[in-house]
Amino acid sequence: MIELLTFDLDNTLWETDSVVAAAERTLLDWLQQHAPLFGRLDAEARRAVRREVIEQHPELRYRVTPLRIAILQHGLLRAGYPEQDARELALAGFQVFLDARHQLELFPHAEQLLRQLSRHYLLASISNGNADVRRLGLDHYFKAIVSADEVGVGKPHPQPFLTALQALGVEPEHALHIGDHPEDDMHGARQVGMHTLWFNGQGKPWPEQPRPDGEVRCLSEVEDWLEQYQNRR
Repeated sequence: MIELLTFDLDNTLWETDSVVAAAERTLLDWLQQHAPLFGRLDAEARRAVRREVIEQHPELRYRVTPLRIAILQHGLLRAGYPEQDARELALAGFQVFLDARHQLELFPHAEQLLRQLSRHYLLASISNGNADVRRLGLDHYFKAIVSADEVGVGKPHPQPFLTALQALGVEPEHALHIGDHPEDDMHGARQVGMHTLWFNGQGKPWPEQPRPDGEVRCLSEVEDWLEQYQNRR
């Protein structure tokens, strides 16, 4: 019997790529005004800065908040700002990015689904990103909120899933993970023994690996699928 439902966030409850791209443009506009020397770095130079930071600090690969701050600070140093100024500008710039990162729209049926499911199941969120359900007013649906930033590793590593399970005292065979990513979400949850439901909103083909327990194209399908899945067990 399923007791706990864990949700991925980005591209599962809302579309992410365009939101992040818009947030990055907002940050660049802010930097043009408040840190004009940053304009010395073209797109290729910024990509090089990112590679350097990840090579020097591989432990930040799945901690997107400190990683973005470190990349921004390193870029500002490269552009010619002294260390203290680079640090202050990086922190301020990241807040500009983060504010824009939360200017998103939930997928159709997302909040209705969370409202309905929270009446019958424990819910938890497990995300590699830095969108925060607390800032979006959704935290009251979730009994546990797990982020790669806090855990220190991201999906598909087992630890984010185990953190959610342990926080709520649920064994993996009584938990189902819902997410959009075949590797990070489906494989990650499967390897700790959880049930899996693939949210495939774009109708993508499944890659060559063990299939999840189910697939839905719209969040409105989750409740019916879950009821049928429970009845088959």
